[in-house]
Amino acid sequence: MTYFCDEEPHPLPELISAGTFIGEAGWKHDRRVINSYEIICLTQGVLPIQIGDDRYMAGPGTFLLVPPLVEHQGFRPIGGGLKFDWFHFSLTGLHPADQPGSGDGAPDRPSILLPGYSEELVMDRIHVITNQLLDVYEMGGDQEYLNCILACILHEVTMQTRRTFREQPMDPHGLQPVHDWIRIHALGPISLEQIADYFNYNKSYLSRIYKKRFGINISREIERFRMEAAKSLLVETDDTVDEIGSIVGYNDAKYFMKTFKRNTGITPTRYRRTFNQRHFNSH
Repeated sequence: MTYFCDEEPHPLPELISAGTFIGEAGWKHDRRVINSYEIICLTQGVLPIQIGDDRYMAGPGTFLLVPPLVEHQGFRPIGGGLKFDWFHFSLTGLHPADQPGSGDGAPDRPSILLPGYSEELVMDRIHVITNQLLDVYEMGGDQEYLNCILACILHEVTMQTRRTFREQPMDPHGLQPVHDWIRIHALGPISLEQIADYFNYNKSYLSRIYKKRFGINISREIERFRMEAAKSLLVETDDTVDEIGSIVGYNDAKYFMKTFKRNTGITPTRYRRTFNQRHFNSH
């Protein structure tokens, strides 16, 4: 795994461009070499992409960082619908570090530390900031303001990456498959008992070690994935709030609205009004 770090105490990134890509089955990422960094945040579908010599099948919740002057391209067409947010930026001083646990790339030393590829980040926290950046960019916001929002994204990713390093020794039980299973099935009628049975765990033991590993209990994790899906549906579809609540696993519309407001601080309707502008591209 390659990481990218910057030891400057207050690195100042510059946003170049941003948007949301939507692709249909059969599309394949063009071969490209660009002179800036690119962040890709997958929200729907699977992106087969090769960056340098490394190939990835990047799915929802994946964070990718494409470095400048590195060839990248799709290595096969996509099999279904695809959507991801993308951000081109420059940051003087950002450089690769192959061993972030020591020396130049030590995780507690750089001011900025970004993974080249990660499925470990809590993307709903990152999406809150990327949504704001996309909206301000679409409205033609001030460049300095855009750079500040971008800096918030980089620092959020850095904070989570450092936490991942600290928690890695605490995961002798291989809980990542449990986390991935919850993410995939979160919109359905799942429970702690069902998850524990599926993975042959005692439910109390699973609950305890899962919270120790990921810093969140399983019921809140399910809720987190549901809220992430609800936010995407509010922005990307014309479905009613009640319909979206049902899609993400809440048959009680009032309870869905209460849960959404508790997680985001605003109602679903206000969230939709706030984040209803995007720069979409399909090529």
